[in-house]
Amino acid sequence: MARINCNFFSYSLGYPVDIQIILPSLSPCDMDRGEALSHSVKWKYPVLYLLHGHGNDYLCWSRFTSMERYVEERRIAAVTCSVGNKAYMNAEYGERYFDFVEKELPEFVLANFPVSDRPEDTYLAGLSMGGYGTLAHGLTHPRSYRAIGAFSPATVYVEGAEERLGHTLPPAVDLYAALKTCLAEGRKLPDLFLCVGRNDFLYEGVAEFHRYLTEKGIAHRYDEVAGYEHEWAFWDMELPAFLDWLPRTDAYREMELHKM
Repeated sequence: MARINCNFFSYSLGYPVDIQIILPSLSPCDMDRGEALSHSVKWKYPVLYLLHGHGNDYLCWSRFTSMERYVEERRIAAVTCSVGNKAYMNAEYGERYFDFVEKELPEFVLANFPVSDRPEDTYLAGLSMGGYGTLAHGLTHPRSYRAIGAFSPATVYVEGAEERLGHTLPPAVDLYAALKTCLAEGRKLPDLFLCVGRNDFLYEGVAEFHRYLTEKGIAHRYDEVAGYEHEWAFWDMELPAFLDWLPRTDAYREMELHKM
């Protein structure tokens, strides 16, 4: 596994931004295979963009879950980025985070790393605020992603949220309105993975969103797990479930898991 911390200038934001790229690569297990070893990449990797929650940054998925091991075992590249607390929306003062995630980040990654440019090899997932960002991007640009995963997401605007957070929020995407637009226009939605702990303070909103999807006949995977709150233990448990659920057509899909 290769872990690359990268800083580059963003034209969407007007200043440098930190991202992390996890690339499947040689491991000690490969030394025992009796094969000629090389760092050449035979096929470009499928790629998962992972969005952080409020108060987190691009390192949180690596720090608080076993994300690196999970994607290495499944031969998937993973990309994380920092967006502050802007909910993955375009904000004031030129901080166009929606544009950054939707266009500039994949543009930079595709130009510099061996990942696939096929939408069918491209996935998006996030937790909490990042779960909202995942749904907002996946439902407004459904052709960009084969599948999306929303972990304990905010699904509606919570009254009094700005007072509790201590700052204003950018104009948001109405997820229900975005869904209605997709259905009215006959757009093909990405496959959808949704999960929440029953003790999560966002539980009611997520459960209601699940019911709405079911009512509209939108196929999706829904995990509702007792005993968990808004916490990393839950997201670390659900991440490998999400990765194993992903619909894959890439060249690595049949490869044996590489156990570290």
